[in-house]
Amino acid sequence: MGKTFFMGHKRKVFPHPIKEKLVSSKARPFIIQGIIAIAVIIIGLIVARMYLTDSVKPKQRQMRDAGVLVEVIPVSKSPHVVKLSGSGQVEMSRSQQIKSEANGRITWINPNFYPGARLNKGDVIAKINTDDYATKLSNAKIQLRQKEVALMQEEAKGRAAEAELNTLKKSMADTVLTEEESDLVRRKPQLQNAIADVELAKNNLDQAQRDYNRSIIKAPYDAVVKESNISLGDYITGGALGTLVATDEYWVYLSLNPANVGWLKVGESLQSLKAEVTYEIGGKNVTRAAKVKSVQPSVESLGRMVQILLAVEDPLGEPVNSPLLVGTFVTASIYADEPLNSVELSRAHVREGNLAYVCTSDNKLSIRKLTTPYKTSENVYVTEGIEDGERVVTTMLTSPVEGRKLRVKGETNEVGEVSDDVGRGGFGGPGGPR
Repeated sequence: MGKTFFMGHKRKVFPHPIKEKLVSSKARPFIIQGIIAIAVIIIGLIVARMYLTDSVKPKQRQMRDAGVLVEVIPVSKSPHVVKLSGSGQVEMSRSQQIKSEANGRITWINPNFYPGARLNKGDVIAKINTDDYATKLSNAKIQLRQKEVALMQEEAKGRAAEAELNTLKKSMADTVLTEEESDLVRRKPQLQNAIADVELAKNNLDQAQRDYNRSIIKAPYDAVVKESNISLGDYITGGALGTLVATDEYWVYLSLNPANVGWLKVGESLQSLKAEVTYEIGGKNVTRAAKVKSVQPSVESLGRMVQILLAVEDPLGEPVNSPLLVGTFVTASIYADEPLNSVELSRAHVREGNLAYVCTSDNKLSIRKLTTPYKTSENVYVTEGIEDGERVVTTMLTSPVEGRKLRVKGETNEVGEVSDDVGRGGFGGPGGPR
């Protein structure tokens, strides 16, 4: 402990030498830590100054707009065939219920008269008992011969009357007969009546012959049997024997967008247009030629589409192993007469409905509005908006801006770098400014 001395009324304390030494040793670590902290701050400031000084140039290089990295394809105008396609279902061109105009019992049926069988024009389908019709035909022939004999007799009588009239005129020179009296003497009315009887007998014979022929029922055209409703021994009184479907041609109604009908030049001859139908049978696609018959006078009530009637001739012919059957769904196509001079562009490269991104000669983005009079499910055909030889941007741009600088993949830029990494092309993302 320190010593205390009293000098008058004041007390003076002198520090103890051991205690003073202890206090000095405790304060020394804080001084050292302070010196270290100041040194760290100074070093940090020096490093920061050096970093800022060295990073001036890199930051300036990042501010240079190198352009959006894109891929492009060159395009050119050329004639393209306009192909109007759609789907449809095969329908029969005509069908007919076969009925007998004669009444009687069926005595014979064609063995090929069953559903699905094919008949040629003129093939006999069935025969009806012809006894009654044969009798009527024979009677008509006899009657005709009788009337012809009567006519010959009347002609002879007329010649005899003419001779008597000439003799009478010589003996009675002062007698004058009127024309009517002269015709009566010559038996002209009787002759006209005999001629009429012969004509009537001929008509009766023709009718009897037709009735006889109607007892033999024939196919009116090349057809396939759809239904057969008769059996041997049935008595027919005008009912339907069956149903035939014509096989000379089948029909397909093709639905087209009204905007595309103009390619058909409605009002001019449609027969010159090339058309075809494609369908699948037996695991393979078969194409048959077709012809345009007509444009229907009204649109569909549901889809407001225009219907075009196509005809496929000989649908069951070659290739016979791939027949076109009624009810088949087909893809039908019509080819316009005149090609369209246009740029063929994939729908994947059309933006916002009818826009395209074009890379100009100085590698700037140009946003073009397209005129596409003809489109398919895969491509559009551009007549205005893209010129021959221009380059269309195929890369999807997230921030398209007119005049934006572009870098084309594979091309060397102004600093000699080759662009080879295509990103999305948006600002701040891959392909953006750096």
